[in-house]
Amino acid sequence: MIGWLIYHRTDAKRNAAFIDWFLTESKRLAIDLQLVYTDELQVGLEQGQVRIHRKNADFAIVRTIDPLLTAQLEQAGIVCFNNAETAALANDKIKTHMELAKLEIPMVDMYFQTHTPLLQAPLAFPFVWKTAHGRGGKEVHLVETEDQYQALQQQYCNHPIVMQELAPTSGKDVRVFVIGKNVIAAVLRSSEQDFRANYSLGGNAAFYSLNTQELQLVQRIINHYDFGFVGIDFLFDGNGGFLFNEIEDVVGSRTLSKVSDINIVRLYLEHIQQYMEG
Repeated sequence: MIGWLIYHRTDAKRNAAFIDWFLTESKRLAIDLQLVYTDELQVGLEQGQVRIHRKNADFAIVRTIDPLLTAQLEQAGIVCFNNAETAALANDKIKTHMELAKLEIPMVDMYFQTHTPLLQAPLAFPFVWKTAHGRGGKEVHLVETEDQYQALQQQYCNHPIVMQELAPTSGKDVRVFVIGKNVIAAVLRSSEQDFRANYSLGGNAAFYSLNTQELQLVQRIINHYDFGFVGIDFLFDGNGGFLFNEIEDVVGSRTLSKVSDINIVRLYLEHIQQYMEG
């Protein structure tokens, strides 16, 4: 079984250890996993069929944010993890919230801005401003004044935007790591200096034990989708209940590795192996 581990060349440099982890574990499982850079994939149409000018793989682990590339690979007959549906869902925060609202998943109140700027702030200050396609806590701002609001409108005039109420317990969230239909573990992320709890921005991390109600809420989401490996993030309401925040498609595992000895890469590869073997 041949697989591609797909990275953008720049991203691969800062994820070298994670890539080595994948390649080491794949050898132990007798999987021929090959590191492939996005600039090595020439995708086109020949006689009406999607063609990739490279010897095809059986599957691809797509570790770059490019839902269109994932869709192209799938159309060429390559099974992708995560799949194109997940990539399209998770990498558009507006789409994510609209779809999960159909499942009646609790979340904070929010407004969307797609093409026409909203002249007046739709929420009371302070509130959270984020681009629909940002990740890692980047392009996320706390809007506290009218001047800030107007400045952000100028800065992000060509971006789809999500404006959210500030959660009652800002600076704290839970990331739930999911493989297939299984909840693997959860990590509580917190920051005393920032309303964003991202570990990459200097936040803290601790292992988090999900209670029955939280597990049931997560299961409602993962039962509806065919996830490969994702992180599902939740904020807290005033009573400590979960409020859905986002789904991370190209999810890392630094926080999980810091607080546990779970071999998440091996579990992911075993899931792929079982999936491919039917």
